[in-house]
Amino acid sequence: MNTAILDTEVQAFIFKNLHTKPADIALKKTAFAAVSNIELAQQIDGRKRSEKKLPLWFSTSGIYYPEKINIEQSSSQITAAYKATLIQGQHVLDASGGFGVDAFYFAQQAKTVTHCELNASLSAIANHNLHVLETKNITFFAGDSLQFIKKNNPKIDTLFIDPSRRNNAGKVFKFIDCEPNLPQNLNLYLQKADRIIIKAAPMLDITFGLNELKHVSAVHVLSVKNECKELLYIIDKGFTGVPDVVCALLLNHKPAVIVSAKLDTEKNTPLSYCKIKQYLYEPDAAILKAGLFKTLSKLYNVGKINANSHLYTASILIPNFPGRILKIENLSPYSAFEKQSKKQYANVVCRNFTLEPEALKKKFKIGNADNSFLYFTTDNTNQKVVIQCEKVKV
Repeated sequence: MNTAILDTEVQAFIFKNLHTKPADIALKKTAFAAVSNIELAQQIDGRKRSEKKLPLWFSTSGIYYPEKINIEQSSSQITAAYKATLIQGQHVLDASGGFGVDAFYFAQQAKTVTHCELNASLSAIANHNLHVLETKNITFFAGDSLQFIKKNNPKIDTLFIDPSRRNNAGKVFKFIDCEPNLPQNLNLYLQKADRIIIKAAPMLDITFGLNELKHVSAVHVLSVKNECKELLYIIDKGFTGVPDVVCALLLNHKPAVIVSAKLDTEKNTPLSYCKIKQYLYEPDAAILKAGLFKTLSKLYNVGKINANSHLYTASILIPNFPGRILKIENLSPYSAFEKQSKKQYANVVCRNFTLEPEALKKKFKIGNADNSFLYFTTDNTNQKVVIQCEKVKV
């Protein structure tokens, strides 16, 4: 960590050149004796990456930015704030501290937070930034969190772990292949903490993760702007019941929209399929990831159009539906759509269909549009259909 970067003149240069390409900065004549152009480019790039993901960091003077991979792997403010609602007790240990975003939000809820980070440079950067943000109840340990827990026996109520999902072979998705190896060390962690929160990659199969772990009381699926961002496995010491599956649709400056069910309730809920009506409903990515298809139908009184299409319909507008809401303008069999010659402008979406959107756009010469959609899907009679619709603004 080069503290010369924090000098007033250097910080002013970074702010002034925020919209200059970092690559252009790197090629310019050196502006400061104690700070290289590569370091300046890294700081400018870090600030730009934080503007939407970490607006508090972006808007605060004196923040020091690490390498871009550390910001890319960091939680966003909106997901970190949600995670902070899941902690229990007054003492939290963040075993994968990173850039310190999660620790900052844990510190708003807990009495003490311990930030553990194997990368000593990143630990120092997080320490500096969280002091700039006037957070006083976090202590920092630069080293292996597992060894820290074994050696120091700290007081832990909630243990948060975001295991590294990379090894020499590239990305991994099984918990057993991550660092630390969670299934192997789970008994030790449960001796130290009553609650463990594990962050997993959004592409991990939820059931596969449940099979690797034990005492899982809930799985939270987090989405932001219809993009699945995180899976969180909540482990509570001694829990032996059926876990909850919780979909949290996170919104800026608004309460999260929650759709949840017990895992066995979703499996045992009956579901029938219906013909397409006046409105089409496409669930948010978190609900699709969690597979709460029957729960969604029951909660919002919408009919599913096919077992594998994952689209819903109703004769009335349901403004609080958690996902995209569309007013149907026209419904036609795919065979009839193939024969029409009218030029179409629409967003193409395929659900349970044999062709991909790009292939359909090329085949029918479909141009781009803002709020018009063509859904190519399969209906309740297993017929291929095309639904022309307009997005409803609510």
